[in-house]
Amino acid sequence: MWQTIKREELYEEVWSVPIVQLAEKYGLSDNGLRKVCKRLNVPIPWRGYWAKVEAGHKVKKTPLPTKAERTTTEFWRAPKRERTVADDADVEWLKGREAFEADPAHAIEVIATRKRWHAAIAPLTEALEQEAKKVEASRKAQEQYDKWPEWRKQREMGPDRMAWFWYQNAGQLLPATRHATVARLSLAQLPRGLAILNAVAVAAVRRGFVVTLDDKKGRIVLEGHGGELELRMSEKTEQKTRKVKRYDGKMADEQYRVPTGRLRLYVERGYGKVWTLEESAESALEMRLNAFFAGVWKQVVLCREKSREEEARRSREAALAAERAEAARLEHEAAARRAAEQKRREALLEEVAAWRRANELRAYVAAVKEAAALRGDEAVSDWVEWALGVASQMDPVGEHERSGVAAI
Repeated sequence: MWQTIKREELYEEVWSVPIVQLAEKYGLSDNGLRKVCKRLNVPIPWRGYWAKVEAGHKVKKTPLPTKAERTTTEFWRAPKRERTVADDADVEWLKGREAFEADPAHAIEVIATRKRWHAAIAPLTEALEQEAKKVEASRKAQEQYDKWPEWRKQREMGPDRMAWFWYQNAGQLLPATRHATVARLSLAQLPRGLAILNAVAVAAVRRGFVVTLDDKKGRIVLEGHGGELELRMSEKTEQKTRKVKRYDGKMADEQYRVPTGRLRLYVERGYGKVWTLEESAESALEMRLNAFFAGVWKQVVLCREKSREEEARRSREAALAAERAEAARLEHEAAARRAAEQKRREALLEEVAAWRRANELRAYVAAVKEAAALRGDEAVSDWVEWALGVASQMDPVGEHERSGVAAI
């Protein structure tokens, strides 16, 4: 359904409620609402505005500009899907899955060392272990290079140390790349993180999921129970500052990141739809994998709801398309009737004009006949007979009589 937003009202709302919350009211994304504000020339709060408001600071609002091309705008808001029996069934199904995960008999075990890996984890393990060996060799090369005297450093390039350099620049996480990857872990946490991922993959299979590795996306894909989820892992880093010598010999502060040893599991069910489970000092991730799957089941239910919403949207679009097609058909028929009526009227006017011309011709023939009679001229009789025949052919009244249609 179409909704109308007034410029002044939108300005007051934008500066009263965070735009993310306000967007939910209108059934839009935050970026969608920002576009509406831009269309109406409505300023929005800058980054950090709401933090200052929550801290009790008095912050001035940006005044509403006086000039704007529009004072109102319309946007389409899809009607909310009505709750169905399937939604109620999902609630009960989710309770059952949560009870399953809470049962100690179904606790997930993480095996620290193993010879066989899940098919989706094996190639990831091999790649990261090769990367770790390369980085470790580069680190040892750096240690050897640091022991060289200065005269030797000036004469020789030394061993290859770039892998260690990029590893440190990437926050000491592997792999040192900007591309999407399943796991980003430090050397210290690599074995542990891979073991957890493998335990998750094995447990997912036991719970009815199909587990695959998507190299292009850099994600582990869990598919089943009406949902498709993407899994990845990372290690949290923290920022620190150190003193470094600049090119001019002066000391300056340099920021860098170091791993904390705290692992996080991410589950994505679409762009921007991410659920995260992070371990803490009190609770290791190995002990929370059942809680992780409890979250996975919730994401599956959300996937199902999304599928039903998409199905409802397609049904609405199909119904609207059918309505538009029916309206177009009726309009086409009406246009055809109008065209036929217009053609009939034009034919009628042409008949009237022909009738007038036929009567005028008869009047002319009568005048000629009368003038010839006054002169005693009988030679025009053949012409009169021919002219009257022409008039009869032109007169549409005779056609109507012959066809059985009453003359107008």
